[in-house]
Amino acid sequence: MKALLWDMDGTLVDTEPRWGEATYAMAAAMGRELTPELREQTVGGSADGTVRLCAGWAGLDLTDAEVAVWIDRLYEDVSARFARGLELQPGVHDLLTAGKAAGIPMMVVTNTFRRLADQALDSIGRHWLVGSVCGDEVAVGKPDPMPYRTAAGRLGIDPDDCLVFEDSVNGRASAAAAGCRVVDVSAPGALAGLTLPDVVRLWRARAGVTE
Repeated sequence: MKALLWDMDGTLVDTEPRWGEATYAMAAAMGRELTPELREQTVGGSADGTVRLCAGWAGLDLTDAEVAVWIDRLYEDVSARFARGLELQPGVHDLLTAGKAAGIPMMVVTNTFRRLADQALDSIGRHWLVGSVCGDEVAVGKPDPMPYRTAAGRLGIDPDDCLVFEDSVNGRASAAAAGCRVVDVSAPGALAGLTLPDVVRLWRARAGVTE
């Protein structure tokens, strides 16, 4: 294992409830309440995809320009919710500390756009990381493999040498398709108590497929 790649929302920090609140509010503003099942489809997806799903559910046929407006509105809402403060998920601080001490490069790979990701990264602490790949910095976001291929390329290592922590179906599909080895951390407290040797064993036990 030569690198740790972290999803951000729901993996490093518990932001998914805030995204959920904002997504439900946006759907209501479009004219139709979103179902929990449809909301689940947006988890780990792109902002563009979330807006289009909500619009389609509401019977709206949006132009690209209108989609961009709704994305801005969604991001403004989420940003306000992030401002309340973000907490690291259980076990994350210890793993970040151990990874940093061992000299293992770590990056965040997220579908969230840079302007909002930076707000979360400031809360997480940038000193843990060597960089990040955001949703508006790749041509196609998760579940496409491009975000994780981009991260591995920036590190100059093979994707198979990366271990990825992901909480969403879209994220795990992206990482696996990129050729990374993937750990499903969707269960509450999935990272709590894990040590760096545990992480190395997880990498060795995987062959670039999801949990």
